[in-house]
Amino acid sequence: MGRFWGLFAGFLTMLVCAGMPSDSYSEEGGFFGPPPKPKRIGVTFVNVTASDWEFYVSSGAKLAPFSGLDAPGFRLLYALGSKMRERDPLILGRFNRFAGGRVLAGYEWHWGSLAVSAYAGPSLSYHAPSERVVTRYDARLGAAGLVEFWQSWNSHAMVPDGFTSGTLVLDAAEGSAFLRLRHGFATGWRDTAFGPEISLSTGSRRSAGGVIGRDSWSRTRLGLHANGLNFGNFGLTASAGYEWRLRDRASAYGEITALYHY
Repeated sequence: MGRFWGLFAGFLTMLVCAGMPSDSYSEEGGFFGPPPKPKRIGVTFVNVTASDWEFYVSSGAKLAPFSGLDAPGFRLLYALGSKMRERDPLILGRFNRFAGGRVLAGYEWHWGSLAVSAYAGPSLSYHAPSERVVTRYDARLGAAGLVEFWQSWNSHAMVPDGFTSGTLVLDAAEGSAFLRLRHGFATGWRDTAFGPEISLSTGSRRSAGGVIGRDSWSRTRLGLHANGLNFGNFGLTASAGYEWRLRDRASAYGEITALYHY
């Protein structure tokens, strides 16, 4: 546990000090940050996610070249990610390294304070499972789809000021599904919001050359997030909590995303 929090704190310091550009796009997850400012056509992000048994880094961008991010219209979303190390809970000495990317095109609709987006496109998944001294490589190409929504609540609504968001990702190349829901209560300071989050994810077994890199799995995460820590064009989102995984013990997790709007 101490090693995990030490690694996470180190990368948090690195991102803040580097002034890197907030919400996440993780291995399974999607991206939807705070409502962008007018006339901005894109947002670039860097995300770090860590737990006791894995460490994942991703980056990418969301673009609205024709309408701008503040208006409905065409969207382009791409992301690249790498899981540095994932241990197998069943077999001592078995680990898996992962790299993958998605290029998705879609459309965003606005109905008052509700925004809904739908994307589809190709996904590439690359695994390098190793068991002691044996390493195999497995690359797969498939389709991926992403649907997300963002509902802003104002003082005229029946709930406190803030937002509710959701993300659903299906990836055939990775054989995974991801669902996350967040609710944020406005703090009254700048654009910040704070609240609970829950996510559910599943994945199929991956093997190469007789070496199983990852068994089928399911994971539930429950935690708290801070959203909208914006400073000019830069922003941060952070979350932390606990995760429960099939055939493994509970583990703490932490996630931070740095954003740059332009």
